[in-house]
This record gives sequence, C-alpha cells and structure tokens, in this order.
Amino acid sequence: MCATILAEERERAAAGIARRLYVSWQDADRRSFVPVGVLTWASDGYDFRYLSAARDDNEFRPFIGFPDLGRVYRSTELFPFFENRLMPRSRPDYPAYLAALGLPGDADPFEVLARSGGDRATDTIEVVAEPLVDDSGYATCHFLVRGVRHVEGADDAIDSLSIDDLLSTEPDVDNPYDDHARYVVTLDGAHVGYVPSYLTAFLARAAEGGGEEAIEVRVVHIGERSGPSHFRLLCRLEVPWQLHEAPFAGSAFEPLVAEGFDPQP
Repeated sequence: MCATILAEERERAAAGIARRLYVSWQDADRRSFVPVGVLTWASDGYDFRYLSAARDDNEFRPFIGFPDLGRVYRSTELFPFFENRLMPRSRPDYPAYLAALGLPGDADPFEVLARSGGDRATDTIEVVAEPLVDDSGYATCHFLVRGVRHVEGADDAIDSLSIDDLLSTEPDVDNPYDDHARYVVTLDGAHVGYVPSYLTAFLARAAEGGGEEAIEVRVVHIGERSGPSHFRLLCRLEVPWQLHEAPFAGSAFEPLVAEGFDPQP
C-alpha cells in the first residue's frame, strides 16, 4: 500500500471516518451476503472495483454502471449507484435521518453511506464500513442493531436505555445461518437484537485474542418505536485489535484489481 494511501487512511481514522466501504450481495439461494465490491474514498474522488467473489459466483451479475469486472471505475463525485441509496437532502425528514445515524448536519455522502449501509426495502445489496484501527491498537465502528422486531421484549428493553449506556454481546450458538452470530445484550441480560452479520467473524477473532469482556458496545442513538426498526438502536463498537491484519481480511476481500494498480490507460 503506497504512502499516500496510508496517510489518507490515518487521517480518516483519526477523524473516525471510513475510507473503504465493502459492497455485499445477497445470494438468493443461500440467503447469505457475499462481499463482491469495494468503494474507496481518496482525496481526489472515489473508485470502485470488484472482489474475487464477483468473478467466482456464477449467479452474480455486474451492477448497473459497473459492467466490467476487471476495470477500476473512478469519479470525482459519488457514483449514482451509491448516491441513489441515500435519502435526498431535500427531504424534510433528512435531519432526523442523520440524527438516527448519529451524524452531524454537514456529514458528507460517504459518511452517510458508511453509517446507513445504503439500505433499501426488499434489497439484495448491503454497504458496510470496515472497522477503523487507530494507533493505540483499538478497532472501532458504528452499527445499527439488527432484528429488533424479531426479539421478544427488545422494544421495552431499548426504551429503558440511555445514550452512552454500556452493552455487551453474547454468542447465539443455536443460529442456523451464522456460526458467529451474536446478540446485543443489556447489562441486566435483556436481548435487544443482533450484531450485523458482516461484523460477527471479526468479533469472533477479537474475542479469541482478548476475551468476551474486551468487546465494548455503547448506545449512540435510540430511535422511536414508531420509526423504522432498522434505525431503532445505533451503537458504537470498540475492541482491542493487535492482529497484524485488517479487520476484514482474507481472500474474500481481495479486489480483482489491486489497490494502487489500474489496468486502464
């Protein structure tokens, strides 16, 4: 990784802003999300490139606007494919949308996409931000608690919480879909939902190194019961990360065209 990229990553990490967002696609048969692309922020704009699964999965079809798996796409503005996954700034409820994401009114589109996941109803795409690792050896990220409406008593438990309350996570050993699935749990033992699946393998590795007690989760924003359940509870995650690898590591996250290399003339 070149010095310029490293410098940009340190600057973004210091500000608590992701530089790299992974795009996951849901396989219709397996119902699991597979990382197929990566959107990267740089000082001069954005680039998008596909990951190995986009080539290896026979069911996957390239996204609109990105037809060539072996190309690096560049733009000074956020690509329409991603811009269309954000709430328009002109909507009267846009400030409330940012508040639900724990973001200031001047948050840039990349920040909003990183925090919201670009979620759309009946969608098969999920955009996720890799946890940021700082110089002190901690990895942090924000996440929206999943599955609140499927957990009995979750709404009552969430209503009893306050901003900055400490929560914990607990393995869901009976989950048939994710071997690393985790509940989000209050300190008095009430389940309020699930950790997003894209973070569970990362947390399993973190727990192996520092134990379950090393995983710290705090409440950032509590949404209204009448609002979308997806925005009911926003949390901040912090774990020690001493491993000499990125939080999202392995062949599944390797781009088909390496960062810093562009085959286009």
